[in-house]
Amino acid sequence: MPIARHLSLITLDGVKDLIERKVAFSCRYELVEVTGDGKPRYQCIYSVGDEELILVATKVQKHGPEVRKFAIWPGLVNHHNAYGDGKPVSIDLDVSKLDGDAVLGGSSGDQGRVH
Repeated sequence: MPIARHLSLITLDGVKDLIERKVAFSCRYELVEVTGDGKPRYQCIYSVGDEELILVATKVQKHGPEVRKFAIWPGLVNHHNAYGDGKPVSIDLDVSKLDGDAVLGGSSGDQGRVH
């Protein structure tokens, strides 16, 4: 699954602000889990300059911010259409390669990412 690293946090309101201010950004979706019924779920990472920000829920939970997770349809697709970077999403749906690391590649072929 995802590689441990330090990320800043961003909420949907923060993404809307980036869009409104016309700040250049890119986004990608990383596989974080496969549910008990075999459905993959993703987290969204926004890159603004050299900073990477992980999308979290607006409401802070008891134990802190909660990462927003998306199923491919309709969640990830709808989110990307509304708040993505304008690039098409490319998804490798072969989850049979799951070996502890993420298995999906985006348009750039990066393991664990959907672009």
